[in-house]
Amino acid sequence: MEPSLFFDIGGSHFRYRSEEGEVHRLKTQRWENQMLDVIESHRGIKRIGIAFAGQVFNGEIRSAPNIAVEHQNIQAFLECRFPGVQVRIENDLKCAALAYRQRFKYDTIGVLYVGTGLGSASVSEGKIVRGCGNMAGEIGHVGYQSVPLVCGCGKSDCLELFASGSGLEKQRHLFGLSDLSVDGWFEGNVQERRTAETAADALAYAASLMITLHNPSVLVIGGGVWEDNPMLREKVKPLIAAKTFPPAYKECRIVDADLDNAPLIGAALLFE
Repeated sequence: MEPSLFFDIGGSHFRYRSEEGEVHRLKTQRWENQMLDVIESHRGIKRIGIAFAGQVFNGEIRSAPNIAVEHQNIQAFLECRFPGVQVRIENDLKCAALAYRQRFKYDTIGVLYVGTGLGSASVSEGKIVRGCGNMAGEIGHVGYQSVPLVCGCGKSDCLELFASGSGLEKQRHLFGLSDLSVDGWFEGNVQERRTAETAADALAYAASLMITLHNPSVLVIGGGVWEDNPMLREKVKPLIAAKTFPPAYKECRIVDADLDNAPLIGAALLFE
């Protein structure tokens, strides 16, 4: 492999590695400056692969509800700044889907991540499902319930407002909830229990849409909120069964994410 750098840019974390190096983790701040610093410290780089938590099309960042962006056409910017370097950028969950396709060896697979945001991606017949503008999989912005909050996309009824780290933080401020985790809210006061139960229902609804509409052989569910709240996981799984088209549910294997840094792995696969 040519000398390469791979980045995973999320709403909370900035991760990177070289083609064979260890993964470095930082808190996402001014991520473009962070990226430039890393690139400039690695001489002779020929390829840069980026997994980005937003909508990406033809090297351009179209929308990033949870991340500030200075250079929309980040691919052209980097290739101009570093002549001779090949740059590829893709949505982070589409990268994760590529990683799990490699992991499970299935041609039809879905991923659903509950982190700062709520997103999904699918691979069908071995290829990423993109849509006409590469926006397929933005499940966090499907309407669910109206609430006096505003999502990063500008709407006030998104699934992401109920089943994501950023949405739950907004609800915590709106309702004056404690600093407990979602699992802690399941055993909290009336409003905390209601918020936690709604989060479970919203997440199960998102998973049921994935399974019913895409009919994957495997649905991988991951992300920080999912990983950090075992009670939430136990609440969600039976709800998925109740909400999903039965034949599609029967054919789908639901698993917890088990690859460390799947978007980074997928960022490398962008060059294959």
